[in-house]
Amino acid sequence: MLDRLDIKLKNDPVISFTTIKPYNRQKITARIELLDSLKQAGALTTPLSRVDYYNMKRLLLDNSEWTSSNLDSFALKRPVFKVFYKTPGSMYAINTPDFILRVDPLLNLQYGSANDGTGNIYVNTRGLRVRGSIGKKVGFYTVVSDNQEKSPLYVRNYTNKYYAVPGEGFFKDFKDGGVDYFGTAGGISFNLSKYFDFQLAYDKLFIGNGYRSLFLSNTSANYAFARLNLRLSKFNYETVIAQTVGRFRTTAFVERPTNFMLLHHLSMQVSKWLNVGLYENVIETGESGLKFSYINPVILYSTIDKQLGSTGKSSIGLDFKANPAKNIQFYGQLLINEFVTEEILRYSRGSWKNKQAAQLGFKYIDAFKINNLDIQLEGNWIRPYTYMDRDSITNFMHYNQPLAHPMGANLKEFLAIVKAQPLPRLYLQGKLIYYLQGLDSAGLNFGGDLQKGYEYNRPSEYGLFVGSGVPAKCLMLGFNASYELFENMFLDFNSTYRNYNIRNQPKSNVFFYSIGLRINLQRRDFDF
Repeated sequence: MLDRLDIKLKNDPVISFTTIKPYNRQKITARIELLDSLKQAGALTTPLSRVDYYNMKRLLLDNSEWTSSNLDSFALKRPVFKVFYKTPGSMYAINTPDFILRVDPLLNLQYGSANDGTGNIYVNTRGLRVRGSIGKKVGFYTVVSDNQEKSPLYVRNYTNKYYAVPGEGFFKDFKDGGVDYFGTAGGISFNLSKYFDFQLAYDKLFIGNGYRSLFLSNTSANYAFARLNLRLSKFNYETVIAQTVGRFRTTAFVERPTNFMLLHHLSMQVSKWLNVGLYENVIETGESGLKFSYINPVILYSTIDKQLGSTGKSSIGLDFKANPAKNIQFYGQLLINEFVTEEILRYSRGSWKNKQAAQLGFKYIDAFKINNLDIQLEGNWIRPYTYMDRDSITNFMHYNQPLAHPMGANLKEFLAIVKAQPLPRLYLQGKLIYYLQGLDSAGLNFGGDLQKGYEYNRPSEYGLFVGSGVPAKCLMLGFNASYELFENMFLDFNSTYRNYNIRNQPKSNVFFYSIGLRINLQRRDFDF
């Protein structure tokens, strides 16, 4: 919904600054409430469909504690046992002037089959989510879940390669090819002033406007971080210090090596239709501890980093999103992991030092004048050895999983996503993903596997291009349908076809599907 509003409103002072996710729940709710009041007063000039308006009302209902409305206006006439579900958005709620609490169950029960020899596949997640606020300045949340799941063979191969469940961390084997893991997330936030927010959390972040991010994705495990946000007129500035887990080679329950990650992102609304961002990231080994200079929130920290003699890995980048019309958005990212002028000027030589990545995307909402039919096209291009350091311990990974694109580097990818919401409670999505990646061959490192450093068995200095190595081609076709039975309770149907072909090897084809019930949780997708 927020993506659609961002495009339709073009230059909203709050929704335009949504490149970094997750969003600030309080500020987004306040903005949607204002738009809702303008809509009711007939003062909102942007046309909204019936489904758009339903989605706005639903967001306000799910975040009623941050609205200015009387909370009784969200109340149900017949709560369960007069205690639970006093409002549709929360199982249990406390509302006082100085303390607000929301407690909700988490459930994801999916069952299906895969024709790759796996047989039955399933997801069994049960958990609890608690969030609230103390006064108007302090907010908190915690999420805990117990999970058992069995996935198609290619997902299990990923787990065996990275010693981690995709998007999660430590796990134990469970029955016949399944995994068992405990999920946790949480944080506490402080509204320091009109302009500053501060957060301490154990969670994950996403920087970008596309389906993928070449800066920082949310496809790895959770990590601990401190986050400072500054909002000032047409500027939004984020600085994050995080502790990540370096490369390891065991599933045993032992202490893992740690790294520190520092990132900055400055977002600027440079015109009514154009938002531009500047990004910087540094990863430093945790052996010497957290440097005091990391507290410096000024962007382009890498200059200071080098003066300190740091051997950490740094990257810089640019991103943009442009809304030239009220139903179209262009977006993109450019990441520079290493910049050697001589090699840039002679790019056709294919130097391994040219470590860059680029993204270009397009969103078309209310496509062909059909309300709530949205189309997204995206291309990603990542050169070999991007995100790699000399020592793999400071590669751009966390808990053995890439922090940007889930497949690492040395690839090019095309995505097409079609979303439709023909009825307020019915959500449909079709997805096509195609990528070509160069794999390692005969012990040579062609720069796609982030578990290796760039000096390890590199085949040559030049002649290295996207796809160098053994080419692997993957085509994925997916369809998802969800119907909202009650507030945040969904009945799901999911199906995926995946064709994976490595040159001179047998093709790997799999079709898998599942049906299930989901409460207060996102779907588990394995789009790689």
